Amino acid sequence: MHSVNITDDVGLLSLLQNGDHTAFERLYTMYHKVLYLHAYSILRDREVAKDIVQDLFVTIWDRRETLEIKSKFSHYLNVSIRNKVLDYIAREKSKDRYLASLGNYIETHHSLTDHKVREKMLQEQIDSVLNTLSPRLREVFELSRVHYLTHKEISEKLNLSEQSVRSYIKSVLRVLRAKFGVLPWVLLVLYCKYF
Repeated sequence: MHSVNITDDVGLLSLLQNGDHTAFERLYTMYHKVLYLHAYSILRDREVAKDIVQDLFVTIWDRRETLEIKSKFSHYLNVSIRNKVLDYIAREKSKDRYLASLGNYIETHHSLTDHKVREKMLQEQIDSVLNTLSPRLREVFELSRVHYLTHKEISEKLNLSEQSVRSYIKSVLRVLRAKFGVLPWVLLVLYCKYF
């Protein structure tokens, strides 16, 4: 059967299902502009609209043998192009969400890394100050702030009075406060292993 004289959808579809290239070309010529305009009206992107129409017709050609159209071909095409446009929009939103979450991940981990670097630098400064103290002061302070021993436990361990332990800790805190000032002092209290 030769498709040159057939112009109605039913006849062209029948020829298309049998693999007739001319019937396929005629259907494409009849509908591609309308479908493009429909896709473009939603997406406002010429290249994407063209790609979606091309993809629809490739799908029709690939499935031509199993294609079941129960209504008018134009209705089938309108529904198909709408579905392809919606799929495209969903994929783009999914990409946007992924990129946004990736941006948040990078920002969070960058901030975390920055925080860790600053914390390490501050810790090194504190260690530097503590290394200038007498061994006894440093030991009392570390037992309190690093090992979380109570004043009573420290006094028993080092054979000191509780008042001496308090006095040693206050002395070290005074030195640190003088060295780091008010704002860094707050940071010391919040972030460092000694506080």
